[in-house]
Amino acid sequence: MDNTARENNYNEPSMTNIVLEAPVQAQVKGDAKNFRKYGLLSLVFAIVYTFCLYKNKSGITYPIFMVITFGLIYAVRKSDDLPFLKDKNGKVGLNLFYVISLFLLSVTKCMFTSYSIQWLSGLAIFLLFFSFIMQLYIDTTGWDIVGWLGGIALTMIRPIANIAWPFQDFALFVKERGSETSKEKKNAIMAVLIGLIVAVPLLAVVVSLLVSADAVFSRILEKVFEGIHLPDNFGDFVGIVLTLCISFICAYVIPNSLNKRKIGIGPAKQGNTNPLIAITFTVLLGLVYLLFCLIQVLFLFTGSMTLPAGYTYASYAHEGFYQLLAVCLINVALVSVCSRMFAKNKLLTCILSIIGICTYIMIASSAMRMILYIGAYTLTFLRLFVLWFLCVLSLWLAYLIIGLYKPDFPVFKAAMVTITVAYLAFAFANPDYQIAKYDLAHVDGNDTSYESITSYVTECLSLDALPAFQSDEELLNLYKDRVFMYYWESRYDGSIRKFNYSYWRAEKVFEDAK
Repeated sequence: MDNTARENNYNEPSMTNIVLEAPVQAQVKGDAKNFRKYGLLSLVFAIVYTFCLYKNKSGITYPIFMVITFGLIYAVRKSDDLPFLKDKNGKVGLNLFYVISLFLLSVTKCMFTSYSIQWLSGLAIFLLFFSFIMQLYIDTTGWDIVGWLGGIALTMIRPIANIAWPFQDFALFVKERGSETSKEKKNAIMAVLIGLIVAVPLLAVVVSLLVSADAVFSRILEKVFEGIHLPDNFGDFVGIVLTLCISFICAYVIPNSLNKRKIGIGPAKQGNTNPLIAITFTVLLGLVYLLFCLIQVLFLFTGSMTLPAGYTYASYAHEGFYQLLAVCLINVALVSVCSRMFAKNKLLTCILSIIGICTYIMIASSAMRMILYIGAYTLTFLRLFVLWFLCVLSLWLAYLIIGLYKPDFPVFKAAMVTITVAYLAFAFANPDYQIAKYDLAHVDGNDTSYESITSYVTECLSLDALPAFQSDEELLNLYKDRVFMYYWESRYDGSIRKFNYSYWRAEKVFEDAK
């Protein structure tokens, strides 16, 4: 009896001993809600980007694209119940600066034709745009340059890692919409699709027969399809499709991933490495720099010492310029790394400050060398850009020195704002025009260097330089033959989409010169 009772108790457990487990559900890939929020906006961005910028990086459509992009960002933020310009800390200032700067940079793209300005503006737009997007979704307080560059890199990589998101979300969106659709509607849609599939080959056969049967019908069809312009070649068709796909994926994944996941980058912290290591090598460097700076003062700034035999001031100035510039960059990086990597130490801070002061003397020496060289061999874009870069470098160094004494000072943000403002001033000053104006003012027709300078102006400078010599008929005709026709035929060709102020102005100048 006992065994029977045990068997009955085992085979028929009481309700109090039953544990009901919920069925395990398979993980569903995709998010239909996300597709409702980001899908249409991403598609609009892809279409606008392709129309405005495909093979057209210097046209009037660039600032138009930028304005529309800001509107789409506003719509995306609103769909996530987030404010447009406020960052994670509720501040607006830096993001407003990004918006204004990005728009002004986009204006430079359609105002100037200089290769260098176009490239530099494109690089600035790229870096500032990703910085702007990160600032909207991530708390960047305390980030240094390594953190910012790492954040930009991760923001760029995420579309590759999450490339399947838009397709998974779209599949789930279609599936949910399909479950809401009645059986009759599904059958109707399926019937229409089958009808369309059958119609395609039938129409192809019937239309080809009718075209060959009646000349009037054939001409009517030709006129109907004349207004439809397909890309000139298959390469353009592939390029447009790829541009649409890549821009759609980036627009969909980047804000989505930043909103879902955090970038694993925290604020830069003060290092705890033994500062004696840094003190040792910085003292040795400092002694070398002090000796070098003394020589710079004696040779370049006062002229009290005699140059070595066979040297002119121009050749002496040019000889070591790029090496000196490299040392300045090393010193800026050295101050930045030592201030973060090693434990706080008053002696180390003092030594780094001395190195910073020596670097200022080197920057002044570099600038003086370049000015002497320009005085002897006139101005080029690279020489002008180097002078601009030295000014920016001196300001960046000042921020680093302030950071030595005020660890909470936002060195990178201050440098980023300064570099952006300085570049905008540089770009809107029209460097090619300033170079041509300076070079032509410092040479006359009897000078032996006149031919080389006019060749540089008419062959190496862009249409931006034209106002500097538009009154010189000989140079104007030379420039038209060498530069203008190439630009017109290969880039501008008068289309509204590719309208560029510099092209338009050059066209008017040559029309008035006829």
